[in-house]
Amino acid sequence: MNTLDCINNRVSVRSFLDKAVEDDKIEVIAKAGLEAPTAMNSRDIVLTIVRGKVLNEINDAMCEAMDENMRPHFSTNGKFDFYRGGNTLIVVSFGKKSVLPEQNTGCVMENMYLAATELGLGACWINQFYNFTNEKIRSLLKLEDGYKPYAALSIGYIKDLPAKKERDGKVVFLD
Repeated sequence: MNTLDCINNRVSVRSFLDKAVEDDKIEVIAKAGLEAPTAMNSRDIVLTIVRGKVLNEINDAMCEAMDENMRPHFSTNGKFDFYRGGNTLIVVSFGKKSVLPEQNTGCVMENMYLAATELGLGACWINQFYNFTNEKIRSLLKLEDGYKPYAALSIGYIKDLPAKKERDGKVVFLD
């Protein structure tokens, strides 16, 4: 798939098969994230791969950290699932040396999203880390002091591919 096809075919997937993503594919996706540009080349980044037991522990901690009005938005079949059912999360964290970490996160996430699409995997952008991270979640992520998680990419094999939604927006040329 060429780059433009990958961009045009990317969708947010929230329905995954119960099949583990291979380590080599996760490494390709993470490396794509590390290749993203960062403001002033401030590369103070940590990508944390979360699976298995720790994923369940973070899910429980996120449920506790979220306001009770938010929880229903992240329930699937009556079970709280903030990571939308993928079996692997790649959490993007930046340290204090990072310049414009929110913008850097967008670049890292998009690179990883496109790599997952290229590899035939589904992915969903998870932004709850930005607002709901507490000490318990930081501890589970084993983050060093000064690092903050900004987002995560939930990845897995696609069970149900959603229809691509119409994209709105304009392009304006100025001469």
